[in-house]
Amino acid sequence: MTTLSYQFTKGPWTGKSTFPTGIFINNEFVESDSTIDVVNPSTGQLITKISEAKPEHVDIAVKAAQHAFDTTWGLNASGETRQQLLYDLATLMERDADELAALEALDNGKTFSWARGTDVASSISTIKYYAGWASKITGSTIETDERKFAYVRKEPKGPIGAILPWNFLSFLQSLSLSSHAATATAHDGLENWPCAGRGMYRAAQAV
Repeated sequence: MTTLSYQFTKGPWTGKSTFPTGIFINNEFVESDSTIDVVNPSTGQLITKISEAKPEHVDIAVKAAQHAFDTTWGLNASGETRQQLLYDLATLMERDADELAALEALDNGKTFSWARGTDVASSISTIKYYAGWASKITGSTIETDERKFAYVRKEPKGPIGAILPWNFLSFLQSLSLSSHAATATAHDGLENWPCAGRGMYRAAQAV
């Protein structure tokens, strides 16, 4: 598996950020036989090349998500378990917040302060918010008459696919991931958000 090691020498965060350049499927990075150029929008210079997702990768991701939903996720994972996993992810993102912001700025052309104070901060708070809801999803009873007992039980339906716009990807990725915590969700980083997205997947892989 190829990796990118990018050295940040200027700005509020300095250091080396390293992560795989593959497609994130089933909690691991998978290489493709074709790549996409990742270009720094502020300089026009090539940052790296990442694996390009093709229809067959989408099929693999959906099958993996469905398998997880049927075996270890969905109704097989308690609300408390999902809550803890999401909170652990938010904690790791808090630890690496400056690095994620530097990657977001590199990917998107935003300033570090905006990426750190808005994109990354909103992503973390959103994951924490839905972590709290994971253990508080309840049903209800419906008043009819003495001859009937009517109730509503909320259950996850299965995998979902999310197509995200380019301008606020960290937050929207976090919103999609955390709000669908009751299901198995399949994601892949988009062409114009490969570095920050893979930085987040790296954190998810550690949970």
